[in-house]
Amino acid sequence: MALIPGKYGQLGGSMAEAIQTAFNNHYKEIIGKNPPASNKQFELLCLAVAEGVINHLKAHPEAFKVKTKFEGSVIYEGVVTIE
Repeated sequence: MALIPGKYGQLGGSMAEAIQTAFNNHYKEIIGKNPPASNKQFELLCLAVAEGVINHLKAHPEAFKVKTKFEGSVIYEGVVTIE
């Protein structure tokens, strides 16, 4: 699955939607009331954070280390670490 930041009015399946969901899931436990209705400013914040994170990850591929183990020509184990 590709990393998708989202677009204004089209958050479905995107990182921005995941950020918005996480925000709403933790809002009541931290703030003590139900989360506010979504609005343009909140959607902008979620989109900006998602786009910034994805752009940062793309700009620093050296941070991802992939180690694989082969059996013959078949990979039977793969481990990804982030430094």
